[in-house]
Amino acid sequence: MSYKKIAVLGLLIAASFSACAQEELNPVPSEGSNQESSSKRAEGASKEEPDSKSVASSAKTESTVTAGQSQKDESPDSPQLLNMLTTPFVEVDEYWGVQPFAIKSNQLGVQFHNGIDYFTSEEKVAIQAVSSGRVMFVDVYERKPDGAFQINLAWQTPTGEVLSYSLEPSAGPADQAKVANQKLLAQKMMDSMTIRVGDQIVEGQLLGYLYGQDEWAHVHMSLKASDRGPEKWLCPADYMATLEGSDLLPKSLIWADRLYKGSKRPQLCNY
Repeated sequence: MSYKKIAVLGLLIAASFSACAQEELNPVPSEGSNQESSSKRAEGASKEEPDSKSVASSAKTESTVTAGQSQKDESPDSPQLLNMLTTPFVEVDEYWGVQPFAIKSNQLGVQFHNGIDYFTSEEKVAIQAVSSGRVMFVDVYERKPDGAFQINLAWQTPTGEVLSYSLEPSAGPADQAKVANQKLLAQKMMDSMTIRVGDQIVEGQLLGYLYGQDEWAHVHMSLKASDRGPEKWLCPADYMATLEGSDLLPKSLIWADRLYKGSKRPQLCNY
């Protein structure tokens, strides 16, 4: 064999070994291995973290729902509103006139009055509570400067307002004889009281009796926003649910006609 043939044969053998080695390093994948690789790639993709927009959107939604649920769970119930009866008289036909509420500077120009007066010509009238509450005081009061006597009482409502009554045998100035009689009537009214300081009372409960001297005997009913802070008077008629079906406004016009001779037509709340 010549030298050239031996060299060619050596090159062929070397090429053959190289091809075999390459085939072992890069085997052709089978169909099963392709499926397995695809499955692993899909699994890996499913475990990838979402993009930043998805995270923000998800967090916002979760935060909104949580905040809404928290607000709904933690928010208190709607505050209870004061609801009063329309009159402190047990019998609504026992008062003939009503002096309405009026602030100091009102459009109609009626005199300032921090409550509502219920006038009666009866000698004895049963008085009821227009709301529930806790009694703050019940006292005989000597009114200055004329020395007239009356009963003052008050209670705090469940919603925080203060309701007060003044049981007055008459209105306006009184002479000595009238004052002396009022003192006796005030003691009779005090003796008739069914309540004491600290008592819990309920709407419609009998409180006692008003004893009158003349047709101007009345219960002055006032409503204050609270027992703390600056004094703030409220119009009682604003807190009467059955006001529309009552006769308070017509009877206030009767009072206005007697006092103003028909020149004014006040409302129950003159602001």
